[in-house]
Amino acid sequence: MSYPNDPNQPPQGPPNNQQFSGPGGVGRVNYAPPENQYGQGGNFGAPKPWWQKISRRGWIIGGAAVGLGTIGACTTGLVLLMKDDPEVDKDSLELQKAHGWNIGAETKQLPTNNQQTMDSLKTENWKKYLDQNAMLTAFQPKSSVWMPFFVPTLIQSLQYDTLRTQLKPVYSADMEESYLRGQAVARDLLSNAENPGETTLVVDLAGRNSIAFGAGLSEQCRLVTTFDNYPHPLGVTPSHETLAAMLYYASEIEANQAKLPEKAPAAFLLDSSRLNEYKDADNQFDNRYLVKIPPVQKFKEAGVKNVIYVIPDRTRKEELDDINEDFVDYKKQGLNVAMLPANDFQPAPAQPGTTPGTATTRHYYYGGSPYGSVWFFYAYPFYRPSPVFVTRTPYYRSYSPTTATVRPPSYTPAPRPTMFAGSRTGGASGVGRSRPSGFGRSTVRMNSSGRVTGTRAGRSGSFGRSSGFFGG
Repeated sequence: MSYPNDPNQPPQGPPNNQQFSGPGGVGRVNYAPPENQYGQGGNFGAPKPWWQKISRRGWIIGGAAVGLGTIGACTTGLVLLMKDDPEVDKDSLELQKAHGWNIGAETKQLPTNNQQTMDSLKTENWKKYLDQNAMLTAFQPKSSVWMPFFVPTLIQSLQYDTLRTQLKPVYSADMEESYLRGQAVARDLLSNAENPGETTLVVDLAGRNSIAFGAGLSEQCRLVTTFDNYPHPLGVTPSHETLAAMLYYASEIEANQAKLPEKAPAAFLLDSSRLNEYKDADNQFDNRYLVKIPPVQKFKEAGVKNVIYVIPDRTRKEELDDINEDFVDYKKQGLNVAMLPANDFQPAPAQPGTTPGTATTRHYYYGGSPYGSVWFFYAYPFYRPSPVFVTRTPYYRSYSPTTATVRPPSYTPAPRPTMFAGSRTGGASGVGRSRPSGFGRSTVRMNSSGRVTGTRAGRSGSFGRSSGFFGG
């Protein structure tokens, strides 16, 4: 059976031969300098070589005169030689591992929206989690059952100094809502269930919100992250946001996870942005990926009978395409599968007499009502309320479903044609899928020694612009 990367193996070290991204492209190609031309991987503190100094106008597409005087004469042969290097379609993640997380966009910075100086516990402890080993320790499931399905790829991108120096924790209004909704599930529902371990949550929100929702769950659920890509300044999937959210909640999550029993229910955290539309081939890097979740047999071996798919809201009517076959198989093989819109959890209405602007801790409830926990147990009967909960909730037995203000969506996984259909690896019980053609891949020019000499900006048939390959 094929499993994700073993996090106990040493991560791949940073590349010694960094991709060159200075100006000087022919036919929209930016070329790496010959190896050791000016220091290992390029000594950017040294005087700039001539190919960095020539302006964009100095290059003429089609092999015409290039530059001025001797410079032009000397460069023509080099340009034509590299232009003849064959084009190769490569897996984007493998390119990043070999040539740097920001290949082709080394001069571009990650967006800095919603950055914070403190973490969720109001400390600066987040800084220690810039070390990938500390982050791995915080997020590795402390469970032999779920450890094989933990994907360390995104965390391993922290091996790059140039990435770490750009990262800070992020926190936003939508993350706060996601956290409080996850907390409501944990404190009001799972803590009051007699059989929480029989149900697994699959949380499929935007990456930063998935982490926030998971942080809210972390007192009750064993978190399993599934983020299988690297960030990129021009990435189709904004996984730098996910990584920054992990920095924000790492201390809190690590502390909560350490207290959980071995058989705590699992919550798989997915990034719904993994399948974002690839809109602008000239200005985007295709770092999309397919998620890996356990096959039905593994769930059954762990005593899981039910899967609840957490989605942002009721506008989503079905699971995302890359997990369609998994969910159909769950249902076919006897697991109960249900949808839970995260925004079915809402704050209770303000109490009469509350002064506007008074600082209070918001509490979210299923259906926006303190009675919501009772409604939830009727709406999702996979969970059995504990005897203690029933005893201290006298209105539980007198409850009528007709009084509920919210009901679960009508949902049954059904087969449908997708670009990922039939791509499962490892047979019917395998984990993961092979990527279809043109998904999560980039086109590069590569010389006979396997060294990248140019990076395509997209799939428009042209190559990267000067001053950074992508989106110059």
